[in-house]
Amino acid sequence: MSGSDKNPAQQQIFVRQATGLVRQIGGLEALGMTINQMGLLYVFNVIAFVPAFYPNANPVVEPLFGFLLVLPIVGMYVLFSIGIARTGGDYVWVGRTLHPSVGFVTNFAFTLIVLSVVGSVTPWIGQWSIGELFYDYSIIYRNSSYLSIANAMQNPTNAFIVSAIFMIIAGLVVLASTKLAARTVKYWTFISIVIGVIFILTVLLAGGSATFAKNFNTLSGSNMTYSQVATTGETQLASYNGVPPVFSTATLYAAALVGLLGFLGFNSSAYFAGEVKQSRKTQIFAQLGGTIIYTVFITAIIATEYFGAGPAFVNALGGMWISGFGNYPFLSGTPGLASGLSIFWTQNPLLVGIFNIGFGLTAFIMDITIFFMLARNLFAWSFDRIVPTTFADVNQRTGTPIKAVTVMVLVGLAYCYIFLKTNILSGLFNYGTAGEFTCFLIVSIAAIVFPFRRKDIFSISESPANKKIGNIPLITICGVCGFIVSIVTIYAILLPQIGGSMFYSDFFYGIGLTFVIGIIVFVIAWVVRKSQGIDLGLLQREIPPE
Repeated sequence: MSGSDKNPAQQQIFVRQATGLVRQIGGLEALGMTINQMGLLYVFNVIAFVPAFYPNANPVVEPLFGFLLVLPIVGMYVLFSIGIARTGGDYVWVGRTLHPSVGFVTNFAFTLIVLSVVGSVTPWIGQWSIGELFYDYSIIYRNSSYLSIANAMQNPTNAFIVSAIFMIIAGLVVLASTKLAARTVKYWTFISIVIGVIFILTVLLAGGSATFAKNFNTLSGSNMTYSQVATTGETQLASYNGVPPVFSTATLYAAALVGLLGFLGFNSSAYFAGEVKQSRKTQIFAQLGGTIIYTVFITAIIATEYFGAGPAFVNALGGMWISGFGNYPFLSGTPGLASGLSIFWTQNPLLVGIFNIGFGLTAFIMDITIFFMLARNLFAWSFDRIVPTTFADVNQRTGTPIKAVTVMVLVGLAYCYIFLKTNILSGLFNYGTAGEFTCFLIVSIAAIVFPFRRKDIFSISESPANKKIGNIPLITICGVCGFIVSIVTIYAILLPQIGGSMFYSDFFYGIGLTFVIGIIVFVIAWVVRKSQGIDLGLLQREIPPE
């Protein structure tokens, strides 16, 4: 929209007539952002999480079920990203479709909840990456001091220090320039795929579960043999002895929780849509294409690690970890990640290092994508004058919203400290996953009614955003399906040990409180701007400039 098109009311609302952000992110960079927020090498934790929380679920098909569940939500975000390609993503869509207050509160809650994921996952770098690397090296080099380092990494204080270092570095990368952040995540995407291929070849060439069992009995130092672990899981922990059925409610719920947790981040390119070149092509490629690539990649890796270690053993180890089994045959307090278990397929220190450090760097790169993405949300609120306009400043040299990025890093650090002092898994699944899907519920409602409430925008939207199947808009269909999937996902968190009774306190005092804070912020902004002669209600009528 050109400057001549601006009316006086619009000039009062927006900070300026152009955002100051530049369309400089191409398809591969946007794809890297979405894939790396999902995290390709997080796949190493699947053989720990699924058997631990859903012992009767089939982990190999779980990502395929997850893909089917997330697909309508992906479609909804792709269509909105094309129809209203603006920085802030669902903040703009929901606000312009339902009401500015609903758009802000939903996006505000989403922003804080995603930052909580940074706080709960970044400690994995120290605890489950560096710690497990030294555990493996203590076996390879028969060095007890390495084991001491591995155990020290499990200490919450040490984990926070390591997390803080990596979060600050991630923030500096985002602050340096948009191109540096985008290229970093793009290249890491290729590196992750290469590491995945190397892992598959390592397991296959090693001889799979037979070699794994032999090396476990020889190297682990546990007073339990490979077969005793499997037997203990079956007899004492009710772990599944073998491969669980493909079609079962347990597999569905595992896909709805663990599976969809993995897919979170598919929509990251929607939030910096104002900086994306060739929006239609790029958003389809980044969000839908990224989701497909992620599904294929993790399915191949899960099958390799699950059958490469042996289903009965993997199921038992997951049960032992989550139950706090006293005779746990692995590094105390850590799940049996495939990256850490790689020591029982190969004793090559370079390969073992690549797998363990690769897992940790996945969390670091995820931090870059999240800080980059969420800073754009704060920027969008500021540009609309809902929060102080200083956060809409763009540094002329770097082209980045420095103040907005700084706030994101500080909030991420705060969440990290909180979760290390409480329950990291409760925070990740109950607050993080359930919180994001609560936001998806609201976005789904906006998608359902968008073609009818905002016919003016829908009718001129670029295809396929305005596509219909029969007389029903495609985005409405995606919204209905997305609403149902969100309900199923939230319900799935009620069932396993990871949710249970803690879910209710996390939901009402965590998720609920986050929304309440958003409401309070908007009410204050409404009153303050009203006193300045600015009506924030006019936001619903206007699409922000580019």
